Amino acid sequence: MRRGEVFFHPMEGSGQLSISWSSAQKGAAVEAKKGNGVAFFSSNGDLLSVIFDDVSATEDQQILEFNKYKIEISVRNGIVKHKVTQLIRSKINRPAKKAVRKATRSILKRHR
Repeated sequence: MRRGEVFFHPMEGSGQLSISWSSAQKGAAVEAKKGNGVAFFSSNGDLLSVIFDDVSATEDQQILEFNKYKIEISVRNGIVKHKVTQLIRSKINRPAKKAVRKATRSILKRHR
């Protein structure tokens, strides 16, 4: 994942904070399972951007959690830091490996 661009322009001490990792076209917003905000994903499920609803400009800490990602932000003295954690890792193509093993076993059984 490339470095995210943070957009934060608070008015009267708080506001929306968005982080974007891609300039690709974004579809429908997906509500967070935990936290107040939304995310946009590509057609194959990659994280494109997030929007936190209300973030304090001086000091705040929030987490948005989705099916495959957790995004954490912290604001201290007006400086925003963020961290992305992938919750579900993609699996290696295991069915193909199992199919090869089964075929090998059946050949061995015929020769016995």
